Amino acid sequence: MADTILGYILLLIGTLFLVYSVFGRFLKFHRPIGWVHGGHMNLCAELAVSIFVLCIGLCVLHSPVWIIFVLPAWVVGFFSQIRTNRQYHLAEDKLRTKNAQKYPGVFDTEPPYDVNSFPDKEFDLYDADTCTYLGKILRQDVKVLIDRFTEIPEQTPNDIYMLVESMEILPKESMSQDLIKLLENAFEKRDCLVLRWLPASLSKMKSENTIS
Repeated sequence: MADTILGYILLLIGTLFLVYSVFGRFLKFHRPIGWVHGGHMNLCAELAVSIFVLCIGLCVLHSPVWIIFVLPAWVVGFFSQIRTNRQYHLAEDKLRTKNAQKYPGVFDTEPPYDVNSFPDKEFDLYDADTCTYLGKILRQDVKVLIDRFTEIPEQTPNDIYMLVESMEILPKESMSQDLIKLLENAFEKRDCLVLRWLPASLSKMKSENTIS
């Protein structure tokens, strides 16, 4: 009985995923599905996943002969993921290189870690993952980020790794609306950020020294 229920559940999941993959694109309600380690599934990969799940369900319900379709579907999905991951990381590396040229001296050295070593009231905030400038924030905002994320293992006071879900754990009552809006805008384009703060005076000095 349990095997029958499992088989029908797999058939239902596979069928729904197949309908979503095909008709979702046709009717414009499909949303990209991300691979682990970057990139999104294409139609071929989604069809392979659908067939993989459907055939396992058919194996459970009817005959083990359906297993002969499981392996090819897995192979197609596996190599599609590898190819997509590789293309994604190549594009990311190219983007970082291009963006870093706009901010010389900012990403090619270690960032500072002690915010109290600088008298600046304003700080420049960057995404060190894509080497992009996000905007200016207040000293208090920097301290809020440091205090919240240094409690998490493997986090440091600078180059703070932040997922979009991290917005839920931030103490918004202690943050300026400018920082909240800045992060929301950044997360509209990215699922994760590596926040690098620099005192406005040091950020300007790095760029000027590199240019000179």
